[in-house]
Amino acid sequence: MSNLVSGFFLLLLCLVGNTLSCFACTEGERQALLRFKLSLTYPALLSSWVGKDCCKWKGVLCNGTTTNAHVVKLDLRNTNLSVDIRGEMSSTGGLEAHELNSSLVELKYLNYLDLSWNSFQYSPIPGFLGSMKRLRYLYLSHSDFAGVVPHQLGNLSSLRVLDLSSYGGLIVDDFSWVGGLSSLQLLDMGTANISDSRSLMKVLGMLPSLLSLRLSGCGLVSNNIHISDRAYFANSTLPRVRFLDLRNNSFEGKLPYFLANMTSLSVLDLSYNNFSSSIPLVVGNLKSLTYLNLGENKFDHVEGGLSTILLNQCQLRYLYMFSNSFGGQLIGANGNMSGCSRYEVEMLYLGGSGFGGPLPDWLGQFSSLTSLFLHGNQFTGSIPTSFGRLTALETLYLSNNQLTGAIPASIGRMAALRELSLSHNQLNGTIPTPIGQLSKLEYLYLANNSLEGVVSEAHLANLSMLKRINLNSNFILTLKTRSDWVPPFQLTTLSMSSCKVGSLPQWLRTQKEIPFLFFENSSISGTLPEWLPNMNYSEVYLSKNNISGQFQNFRSNIRHLDLSQNSISGPLPDDIGDVMPKLVNFLFADNLLNGTIPNSLCKMKRLVTIDLSRNRLSGNVPDCWMNFTQLNGILLSSNRLSGIIPRSLARVSSLTWLQLSNNTLRGGLPFALGNCTNLKFLDLGENRLSENVPDWIGENLKSLQVLRLRKNNFGGGIPPELCRLQSLTVIDLGSNNLTGKIPACLSNLTGMVTNGSTRRNSSFYVSSTIYQQMMAAIKGAEIEYTSTLGLLVIMDLSSNKLEGEIPEELTRLSGLLGLNLSHNHLTGSIPDNVGGLKSLMSLDLSNNHLSGKIPLSLGALTSMSHLNLSYNNLSGPIPTGSQLQTLNDPYIYAGNSELCGAPLQKCLSDEPSQPPATTSDRSYKVWFYVNIMSGFATGFWGVVGVLLFKKRWRHAFFRLVEATYDKILVAVQVRVARLKLKINQVEG
Repeated sequence: MSNLVSGFFLLLLCLVGNTLSCFACTEGERQALLRFKLSLTYPALLSSWVGKDCCKWKGVLCNGTTTNAHVVKLDLRNTNLSVDIRGEMSSTGGLEAHELNSSLVELKYLNYLDLSWNSFQYSPIPGFLGSMKRLRYLYLSHSDFAGVVPHQLGNLSSLRVLDLSSYGGLIVDDFSWVGGLSSLQLLDMGTANISDSRSLMKVLGMLPSLLSLRLSGCGLVSNNIHISDRAYFANSTLPRVRFLDLRNNSFEGKLPYFLANMTSLSVLDLSYNNFSSSIPLVVGNLKSLTYLNLGENKFDHVEGGLSTILLNQCQLRYLYMFSNSFGGQLIGANGNMSGCSRYEVEMLYLGGSGFGGPLPDWLGQFSSLTSLFLHGNQFTGSIPTSFGRLTALETLYLSNNQLTGAIPASIGRMAALRELSLSHNQLNGTIPTPIGQLSKLEYLYLANNSLEGVVSEAHLANLSMLKRINLNSNFILTLKTRSDWVPPFQLTTLSMSSCKVGSLPQWLRTQKEIPFLFFENSSISGTLPEWLPNMNYSEVYLSKNNISGQFQNFRSNIRHLDLSQNSISGPLPDDIGDVMPKLVNFLFADNLLNGTIPNSLCKMKRLVTIDLSRNRLSGNVPDCWMNFTQLNGILLSSNRLSGIIPRSLARVSSLTWLQLSNNTLRGGLPFALGNCTNLKFLDLGENRLSENVPDWIGENLKSLQVLRLRKNNFGGGIPPELCRLQSLTVIDLGSNNLTGKIPACLSNLTGMVTNGSTRRNSSFYVSSTIYQQMMAAIKGAEIEYTSTLGLLVIMDLSSNKLEGEIPEELTRLSGLLGLNLSHNHLTGSIPDNVGGLKSLMSLDLSNNHLSGKIPLSLGALTSMSHLNLSYNNLSGPIPTGSQLQTLNDPYIYAGNSELCGAPLQKCLSDEPSQPPATTSDRSYKVWFYVNIMSGFATGFWGVVGVLLFKKRWRHAFFRLVEATYDKILVAVQVRVARLKLKINQVEG
């Protein structure tokens, strides 16, 4: 009796301690767990698995008696999880093994096994799990299993939860074994490849306990879910399912009609498929829905409008329909209410759905709404004042629509609002001061509208939580506050580019946490404030203003500094590289900087782009570039730099853009520059460079897209190695001293075959922040190309000493927009197939020694807007063509004495003379003329003879002629008089 009492008190003590680990596990199960531990790559992760009682080990749960306990639960789920910026989960530091050890079979009483988020190194799921008949919960998700899912799992008739979800690698080759899981409540096979899905729906319909089904990313298609067997639906258990996840498959067409029978559904996710056509009314009849996601499909219609779903779903809390193709359909009329005493909707995400028409006023009735995303649609009209009733709303996104009118003052009643985005609309008027009452507001985005007036302290004084302000591109909006005002917030971003700021606000000095400052094109004038460089900014954008004064070093944490297109003068500080070592982008183009480029600049080891072009810098280019590992853009053009191109540039292997044009550099191109194999843009034009064009350009710089050596002193021939530059779209060797023939192999430049307007050449640019420009001689003049630089396709070999014929092969470059071979010594004729240059807009072959006729195919160049063939030896008629008809300037053909035709003098008839007439021809012609003359005589004397011999007829005829003449004369005089009267009235 005493043993019984002591045992009872021991059991009571265990229960009071809220643990069952007082039970001692059997020795056999302890040894099985130890063998499992030893199978791991890092067994130390189970450091708590020591001692005699395995029931006390981490993740192990036992039940039974104190002397005969058994392991019933093994929870080894890795909890060291993180979420990346895309919202995807990942794990670190979990268990690792080459395979799942079979010692787990010895845990005869195990009913719960969770190995999620560990790594079994893409080994197959072992079939022995199918013999563990007591298992009710099996979690193997994201544990790096791969291969075919064993059919033996179908023997687990007691299983309630089977979770095999992963990021891919599992294959379900036969789905029929799932039918043996008669107790299954949750099935998750996310991303498993269900290659045999013919029996999918019939098997699922026979699982009597199924409540949750998750088959996302399983490669399913519409044929797997469209079933027309009415008997099947009569016996199906699908109406009991509450959670259905079929997202990220390949379904298309209409929604499956079995959804109408799933009246218990609480969660339905069909996103990221290709469903099209309409969303049927039956969706609105699923009264139990709390979560509905139809985003990223191709729906083009909602039967009855969206209001049929929103106004009839009393339980709905989350609705997602983002990224569809509704094509401007109205979101829904003010239809009849469903009679819901309260709407539970919290999240409404319709971004990019294609909805249009006015914003519905009835949205203001969803008092529980916390997030409303309507951005990227086609909504028109004004923002309803009823939105002010959404007092629980925390996030409101109406950006990228076509909304007009003023921002309603009722927005100030949204006391819970944290994020407000109305950017990229057509809103006008002033910003209402009640916005200043939104004390919880953190993000305020009103950019790209037509707002006007003043942003003052009244708008900002109470916004103590404010972190980001974006008012960009409201061109007549002004920021005006007192010079001594201290705001209650600490900003992380302030963007007022393309507004009328006038001067930087003094209160910026109080912002200690703001890393990003955007005031581009903001009408800022005056000197650079002395306090600005001393702020802890990470990125400063002040380009396109009229800021003057001397350049000053910013603090050491500055990463992006853009002061281009201002009037800042003076030299760069000698210690610039020591003070700003973290600088990544240094953009200072179009200013008035003078002096030399300091060598300390090369201490900015993190530089990606440096742009000092269009200043007044002088001296040599520094020779200290050898330690840069991520620098890809050096732009020093249009300065007064001299000396040679430094050899250390060849050490910058990451370099993609090198622009040193319009300086006075001399010497040749250093051979070592061929090591910059990533170069795409090389512009050394307008210098004093000499020697030959190096052949290593074609051998080493295989990624080159722009080669510009214009206006230098290069000699020798055009190296045929340049023909290897398959990506080249611009080659400009004009105004040098090149000799020899034009290589026919230039036709191999396949980058000039595709027209620039159809070529998406995003890799052409170094950085979207650089004000990129390049001079190109096209259409008879040098034109500056900036935003369209990536679309340029030209070949300019003009003003050299090239000789020989124009290679016929060049006409294969069908993407060329400009071809200039003028001012050379070219001979021969214009290639007959010049019409093959289908995209050509400008062709200049002037000032050569070309002869022969102008090819007829030239008239087929429908895009031609500039043509110059002057001062050659061309002859014959100028061809006609729809486009050539518009080029009527005679100078186009001047200096070709033997050319004729429009717009020059008419050509003499060059028809062949007629052959001598035969006897039969002569007799035919005689009888032809006799017939003509006899007919004329008969007609003439038939009329004139009668008038001569019949006096009465003659008098009547002349009276008719005189009367007709009088009528015409009177009519003309009347019209002239009326016209004069109108003119006098107008002048009066």
